[in-house]
Amino acid sequence: YSVEYNGNPDRDEELYELAENLRLQLVVMEIQKKVTKFRFNLDQEATTKKYEIFRMIKITLISLYSIIVIFEKPLHCYRSTTFYINDNKFDNECDMTLQYLNVDFFIPEKLYRYLELIFLISFACLKFFHFKLKKMSLLKKIDGYIILQYVVLSIITLCFVDIAVCLQFNSYPIINFFLRGILIILLIKSQRSMWQIVLKIFYQTRVLTFLIFCVMLFFGIVGYFLFSEKSDDFKSIVKSTYSLFILLSTCNFPDVMLGTFDDNNKFPFFYFLLYLAINYFILFTLLKTLYYSEFFDSFKSNARKAIEEVFEEFHDSKNKRKIKKRDSNSIYINENFHRISLNSKKSDEENKAMVNDSNQKSNFLIPEQSRRFNKVLYNLNKQFYLTKNDYLKILKLIGYKGDMADFTKNDIYQLLNENEYNDRKKTESIKNQSIFLKFFSNKYVEIAINVMDFIIMMLLLIEFEDQMQNFYLVLIPQIIWCLVFVFEFIVYVEHFPFRELLQKEFVLCLFFCVNCIILLILLLTFIFIKADANSLASGFLNVAKVFIALRMIRVFLLFKKYNTFETFSRTFHNMKNIFFGLFSALFSFYYLFITLTMFLTGGKITKDCFEEDPTIPKEYANINFNDFGSGFLSCFCLTMINNINIISKSLSYGNSDYYQGYFALFYFISTLVILNISTTLLLEMYMSIQSKMKEIQNKSEETDDEEMNMSDLYD
Repeated sequence: YSVEYNGNPDRDEELYELAENLRLQLVVMEIQKKVTKFRFNLDQEATTKKYEIFRMIKITLISLYSIIVIFEKPLHCYRSTTFYINDNKFDNECDMTLQYLNVDFFIPEKLYRYLELIFLISFACLKFFHFKLKKMSLLKKIDGYIILQYVVLSIITLCFVDIAVCLQFNSYPIINFFLRGILIILLIKSQRSMWQIVLKIFYQTRVLTFLIFCVMLFFGIVGYFLFSEKSDDFKSIVKSTYSLFILLSTCNFPDVMLGTFDDNNKFPFFYFLLYLAINYFILFTLLKTLYYSEFFDSFKSNARKAIEEVFEEFHDSKNKRKIKKRDSNSIYINENFHRISLNSKKSDEENKAMVNDSNQKSNFLIPEQSRRFNKVLYNLNKQFYLTKNDYLKILKLIGYKGDMADFTKNDIYQLLNENEYNDRKKTESIKNQSIFLKFFSNKYVEIAINVMDFIIMMLLLIEFEDQMQNFYLVLIPQIIWCLVFVFEFIVYVEHFPFRELLQKEFVLCLFFCVNCIILLILLLTFIFIKADANSLASGFLNVAKVFIALRMIRVFLLFKKYNTFETFSRTFHNMKNIFFGLFSALFSFYYLFITLTMFLTGGKITKDCFEEDPTIPKEYANINFNDFGSGFLSCFCLTMINNINIISKSLSYGNSDYYQGYFALFYFISTLVILNISTTLLLEMYMSIQSKMKEIQNKSEETDDEEMNMSDLYD
């Protein structure tokens, strides 16, 4: 008996069904990442570890490089730069009448420049190490990726030379000022891909965006003719159009509308009703939908490419060959990846014997490699709730060539998680043997413990009139309660390896550490109270209150017992990579926007500049772009939309009124695109996970022995 697979991803749409759902898209891309990066080859294990260490170092350095900019003296503090000349002043001291986040944070300019040089040298070294690790040559092969590396190295070189020259002539490195934000984006792969998607979305929705602007302009002209004599918001066509743009954000709608009313005339309401019905409820909602649709299509395209890449790895025409059936419970793949055995009935010795017997004929993976791939599929099942049909598609994708006509859903699941299944049984057995662990694992006991913990915690957090006289009365219950939790963790350590607890019960380990710190602080407090050192005791008590409040993290152990919380946790866990990409793109957009805005408006807002303007609260002077720290605060305020018209007016102080439109456009990228996409993706993943959990629960109540006919895969 022999099997030959002649599938073609171009003609096999059943495989592409994996790319039709966000949950399965992430599954496919996870498999593709494992296949292409690690190759399941033990010979590359050292390279794999080096690459992971390299990634951690790179992300850490880039994060630090992007954060230390908060401690840099602002651009307007340097008066003798080529692009920012003030003939009257040549010092680089910051004007203290201006509003900053905290002027004490600023690092001396030369020390800051040397820090930047160290980071740039580190980035260059990491790039060359990356080339060596991946055995890349910048001279032998020229493609898009190599050109990108040339661009990155050129930017690093330009920034380095600019800083070195400016240190020599005591001026501001303006080239580095503008290029470092772009450098941060280009150094991170997820940033590059996310910005590529976002820019593609803007391009593909350009027609609808232009249509919304045309409708806004038309109603702005009409509003100017109707209300220019009644309301300052419509005193010009530009001001009228800007006011209608602000209405699209639903900000200060009543203020704009009510300014057009007369005592006996409320009919302008129909003007706003018609405008919002057309532009907000229809076109603007459609634009938001298109943003999500285009983003989802980009993910679908990436998933289809991942399917083709994985399929080609396992079904390359050069490596296709007939394989004899040796057992019914095996997965066969091409010569590059040899064979992955999923036979749970064979021992490791038998598998090794098969490797020795077959040698080059069947090219088996050794058991360690098989278990590694099995663990990948098992982890995917835990994260994404793979169903029987999902397994069939994935097994087909990775080149299944065996006969599984007699397999059931439970058989596949047990093959994929044999080690974890045994560990789970072992864990349950140990917990049942230990009365203490069984007692603490009970859901109702957890509820009672959390209630008691809350009551005991309140005894210390509540302020007494005579604190030092009464605190020791509640310190003893706190100390006893902490000892109970520490003893619980010690019982766990006696039965489970600490490394296993750290991986599977991280919250419990964190809770143990918090209680140890609380116990130490409370003991010291008790000693100082007895020694009449009230000042020291009061200081330790304030620290103890903070850690006691942190003790409420134990409630997560209780939440884990509920299916709803499990759905939440799985949703956030599955979406973490997408959210990291989206919010890092938002952060980099902040970075670029702050850079440009500091150059345009930095140093214009003082501490008292709004005291004579009743339309702007004086506290709004804290929202400015005088330094990077204040710039991040201002970007966050603009992202939250509320009072965006007042914020944009205050930020335009000292400049043209047209700057209000510049700040209002910030809303499009930050809120309309990135945050809306994040919300819709989160909802879709949650609904998908929730439906699969219900489906699995319903099937488990009926039967778990549904047979799977694998012959249908190869018709």
